[in-house]
Amino acid sequence: MSFSARTMGMYARLTAWMLFAGVCSAKRLVMVQPGPLVRTEGSHATIWCNVTGYRGALVQDFEWSMYLPSAPEREIRVVSTAQEDYAYAAYATRVASGDVYVERLAPDSVMLHISRLQARDQGLFECYTPNTDGEFLGSYSARTNLTVIPDTLSVTSPSQALSRVEGDSLQLNCEVSRQTLQHTHLSVGWYLRAEPGTPPLDLLTLSRDFVLRAGTPYKQRFASGDLRLDKMGSTAYRLTIHRLQPADQGLLYCEASEWIQDPDHSWYSMTRKQSEKTPLKVQPADRDFNIQLSTVRRAYTTGEALELRCAIDAQNILERYFSVSWVFSSSPVAMVGPNAVPLLAGDYVQREATGQLTVRKESQAVYLLRLQNLRPEDAGKYICRVTERERTLTGDFIDRSKRSRNVQVTVQPPRSNLTVSLISNSTDIEESGTIQLTCEAQSISSKVAGLSVTWRRLDKKGGTEQHIAALDQEGVVRLSPAYSDRAAYGEIRAERTDIDTFSLSIYNVLPSDEGQYECEVTEWLPGPNSTWDSVGEQTAATHVMVRDKEPSFFVFASSRTPSVTYGDSFDLQCIVKPQHDPRMPTAVTWRFQPQLDGLPDAAFRDLMTFSYDGMLRWGEVAPGLGTRITVEHAASSSNFRLSVNRASPREAGTYLCSAQLWRRNYNHTWSMVTEKNSNLLGINVLKPVSKLTLQQTNQTVVLVEDGRIQINCSIVAQTSLEAQHAVLWYTRRSRTGGAGEAQAELLLKVDQESALTYGAFAEEECLQSRVQAERLSSQVHRLTLHRAELADSGYYFCVVEEWLSDPSGAWYLLGREASGFTKVLVTQPEVHLQVMEADSNVTVEEAGSIRLGCSIPSQSSRDSRFSVSWYVSRAMHEGMTEDCIFSIGHDAVFGNGNCSPAEVPGPDSRLRFERPSSDHYSLSVQQVQPSDRGNYSCLVEEWLQNPRGVWYRLTTSRSGITVVTVLPPASTLMSVVCSSNSLFYFVFFYPFPVFGLLFITILLVRYKSRGTSKNQEAKNGAPLLWIKEPHINYSPTCLDPPTLGLQAGCVE
Repeated sequence: MSFSARTMGMYARLTAWMLFAGVCSAKRLVMVQPGPLVRTEGSHATIWCNVTGYRGALVQDFEWSMYLPSAPEREIRVVSTAQEDYAYAAYATRVASGDVYVERLAPDSVMLHISRLQARDQGLFECYTPNTDGEFLGSYSARTNLTVIPDTLSVTSPSQALSRVEGDSLQLNCEVSRQTLQHTHLSVGWYLRAEPGTPPLDLLTLSRDFVLRAGTPYKQRFASGDLRLDKMGSTAYRLTIHRLQPADQGLLYCEASEWIQDPDHSWYSMTRKQSEKTPLKVQPADRDFNIQLSTVRRAYTTGEALELRCAIDAQNILERYFSVSWVFSSSPVAMVGPNAVPLLAGDYVQREATGQLTVRKESQAVYLLRLQNLRPEDAGKYICRVTERERTLTGDFIDRSKRSRNVQVTVQPPRSNLTVSLISNSTDIEESGTIQLTCEAQSISSKVAGLSVTWRRLDKKGGTEQHIAALDQEGVVRLSPAYSDRAAYGEIRAERTDIDTFSLSIYNVLPSDEGQYECEVTEWLPGPNSTWDSVGEQTAATHVMVRDKEPSFFVFASSRTPSVTYGDSFDLQCIVKPQHDPRMPTAVTWRFQPQLDGLPDAAFRDLMTFSYDGMLRWGEVAPGLGTRITVEHAASSSNFRLSVNRASPREAGTYLCSAQLWRRNYNHTWSMVTEKNSNLLGINVLKPVSKLTLQQTNQTVVLVEDGRIQINCSIVAQTSLEAQHAVLWYTRRSRTGGAGEAQAELLLKVDQESALTYGAFAEEECLQSRVQAERLSSQVHRLTLHRAELADSGYYFCVVEEWLSDPSGAWYLLGREASGFTKVLVTQPEVHLQVMEADSNVTVEEAGSIRLGCSIPSQSSRDSRFSVSWYVSRAMHEGMTEDCIFSIGHDAVFGNGNCSPAEVPGPDSRLRFERPSSDHYSLSVQQVQPSDRGNYSCLVEEWLQNPRGVWYRLTTSRSGITVVTVLPPASTLMSVVCSSNSLFYFVFFYPFPVFGLLFITILLVRYKSRGTSKNQEAKNGAPLLWIKEPHINYSPTCLDPPTLGLQAGCVE
């Protein structure tokens, strides 16, 4: 299809759609050619755009913009129908040069052209129409994606100059390849440019649909096999030309086009390339020719026929043009041109008009001159002159002529040498049969003389002679009155079958027709004034015996195809012996015994009947069979044919034909003589051999659980394009790893009508929600298993059933084929769990607190959960023991980890658990006791949830060891006192009585000394000593020891 025709076709379809859309909606709608559009770099690309549902101006403007994939939000203006300076700098130069322009197809439709596509043109193209409606209602722009791919098409042919001779063969090879990732088709053709400046001639082309077509001038040579195009490999194409002609000379080259199918299902030629031209020179064959004039003999008798043949011996005579001229004694007789039309001269025109002269071209190389009834003046010298007309390369014509040798012909006066023979078709004829007598006359002058014949019969005794018929030299038949009645009914027929052969036919013979038959032949020569002269006569005889006809005939049925496949045709022949006799015709009935469930039915059915009067009558025909049965019978044949087209199982069974012999009575009524049945014919209608082939390659798929399993089932070959396929998906979940050790379980089945049925295994395993079957194309089917589990590991394969429809419309299973195995291995996620393994030492005083951290720098999955437990290892008398002090499960429940701690977490517990972040856990021990010393570590378990929602442990890891040392507290006065009972009593109990006694003593001393002091003061005038009562602070507990203070002059 040409570019303009393709464009106008798309526009016509779009216009019809837009008219329909305009009736249904008043909103503005802008439509653009649907994408993605894939085009090659350097090619000419077009994108159409139209608008409907608009108001206002009749002619709408269009503005084209594009968006690069690297900047999808940045608009780049390309071209507009309203603004000349609309384009941005990236396209302004190309628009000005005409490389990018807009073609208006209609007032509301345009076509964007990019003459030389560049890689930077790849992106999203937007078609925008300015508003002319007075309001905004609808869509004003539309976008389509344009993909620009490199032009990888390569067309190469070895450069060479060839020289061949006319009639030789030629082979040329062409390599065509491309590296396109998209699905494209190739068309490859060979062309011939005969002369510079002339259009090339299309030799042979392999279209993108793999259809081989020859150019108009070469169709006949292609049909005869002289022109071939063979694909020798994936990229090699070979052109073969047999019997080269001079017209094949010129420049030969190979041209290939790469096609892609757009989303609108139309094909687009992305690129076209030619190979180097190969000059071909064809040397003409030898142009010389020879002629030879020949005749059977050179001496003839008056009245005989003379035949002269002029034979031309030349090469490639079919491609050459000859004219032949006949000359008698230097006088022209006739000329036959290249078109085989004779031109006569002189009185030979009259002789040709009366049939006395024949000039014709018998074959491509032989020309004939025949003279009937030779005359004495026809004696003389005959020659033939041959002229060849040839067209040169300049367009001029040149003639080359040759003449034969002279042939001297003599014509002698006539003499009779007549011999006659009489031949009968049989000497023993059945009643109602036919007597066929042939009388042949042989004479030197029989080819040119007139002959007449007279037929007679002698009775059985040979006494009475009865005249039957006569045929004169001019072909007029005269019958005897005794046979005129029978002749009126066509039972007597006398004729001249050849120039020297006569025949007498007597049909529906009677016993009275027996006897001796004679033919008398008289030889005549034409005389002057249209008279005839008798030359001589001869007689021949034969005896014919007629016997009563017995109704003994037989019927035979046959078939060349006793076994056919569904949809094929088969023929049944019913042959009746003897041959057809219109006086005793045959009626034939075809009967059929169907085969039901492998067992023949009891009764035969009449299919159709050929009656004796030539009528066709139908019997019991199965529904749908009447349109597929054809019958054939010629009125004069005893062969009755029954053909069944597009056979189905309903036509399988036993056939026979029944023949009836009928006789026509004297009063023109009919009566049946006898009836016979033929042999039985068994016809088997078999299913065709299935050609179904699947991809048998075994493969392995490894994926992590919760992924998606996709398995393809590819059909490599099928019996018919009309076949429908049912796909059954099976699995073998072997625990030991072998594909054949476990029983195949049906997952699902998609029948030939696309009905989906789940297998019992899928229902038992609850796979309906996870398994999915889809049809990617007519040849590719896919099974998808979502949210893969470990239990889904195993072997998967598909079984394809091929279904065809028989001619009666019923579906039948033709073949069943299994694909290769796909081994599926579902694994758990790779373990990446890491726990901080660095060792540390912690020293704490008794009654202090310690903080134990557990850091997880790496985990296997972002959905992982952890169970964390802390253990302490202590040295005991019996060895090292390890105790669990705390655990938290993956479900965040205390004590639900991998161990059961001795101390139950609670409000009074000394343990405090924290999780500052998702990957860090912390355990604090308060009021540390000496028994808390030991080697601490945390054990982490990583848990994941499988696709069924069940948690499982993936792996475990232990941290480094933290050595905890507990120190005793520092000593104080209070702690020393309280630590000993004797000291406690000595400090807090015994001092009371001691201090009491001391106090009393002091009071007594003071009292006694008061009198003395007064005397002393009086004596000295001042006190000697001031004594104050001591002050003691006492606490009844050991927490606050008593404070005893002594100062000069006082006691506190």
